[in-house]
Amino acid sequence: MSDPEPSLHELLGADPPATVLALDDAVRADLVEIIIAARRQQTRSLTEAFEATLEHVPFPVRGIVKRVLGR
Repeated sequence: MSDPEPSLHELLGADPPATVLALDDAVRADLVEIIIAARRQQTRSLTEAFEATLEHVPFPVRGIVKRVLGR
């Protein structure tokens, strides 16, 4: 059985479980939207946490810390 929504495979980074593939197309499409929304929220939360952490780093070295951490 192949998944008609390849973006679900891309989002999961693997083949979806058989139980997910058994869902109808509309439900799987909703699942894709939920995963995308959750990842956006996760990205926002991580960015906010990173910025909040940088507030505790002395200003003169923030640029260095950002470069070291890859931001």
